[in-house]
Amino acid sequence: MRMRINILAGGPKDNWPDNLFQEPGQWIGADRGGFYLMQEGFEPLLSVGDFDSLNSAEKKELESYQADRDFRVYPPKKDYTDTELAVSYALDQGADEIMLYGATGGRLDHELSNLSIPLHEDFPGLPGHFWIVDCQNTVGYLDPEHEVVKRLPGHHYLGFMPLGIVDNFKIIDAEYPLTLRETSGRMYSSNEFVNELVHVSIDRGIVLYTQSVDRG
Repeated sequence: MRMRINILAGGPKDNWPDNLFQEPGQWIGADRGGFYLMQEGFEPLLSVGDFDSLNSAEKKELESYQADRDFRVYPPKKDYTDTELAVSYALDQGADEIMLYGATGGRLDHELSNLSIPLHEDFPGLPGHFWIVDCQNTVGYLDPEHEVVKRLPGHHYLGFMPLGIVDNFKIIDAEYPLTLRETSGRMYSSNEFVNELVHVSIDRGIVLYTQSVDRG
């Protein structure tokens, strides 16, 4: 049986998917994400971070709320981001599905850091097991072991972007096929599904993909 853990980071609420708190699985709060979960009445396995986004009263309230669960405070100067600490904990718990919410729409450096988490040398094997979701987009990751994208209900647009070193990447049966023999940092956007599945081929590396809908 697959184990799913959801992580809520501290990104803007207006970027959350509408059904966020109806999602199955256990929860982890990263920084202000832990405070948001407390406000919604959830009991996260862990609230973790430097909590620099909370004032002292909010931090004490969250610490008290987490008294019977895990609450970990780190200094602002550290090797991992708050979200990476949450991902590390989820992996330690044995999660094979990690869904990250609240990770987009705020500071761009935070968003880019979140999108590149699968490149972190301490988190091997995330493609096929890690997704970032907001109100318009689902981001997933492909590698030589995970070469199929399944269309999500209501999602029409599909994009691909090689991350780091990628060899011989091919989009096989989307509306716009592609053969890319060498690494490219380009985002190949506005592709479309022809059927319910899109197959790709990758000899080496990680490719980020997006499934998106127009807003409004």
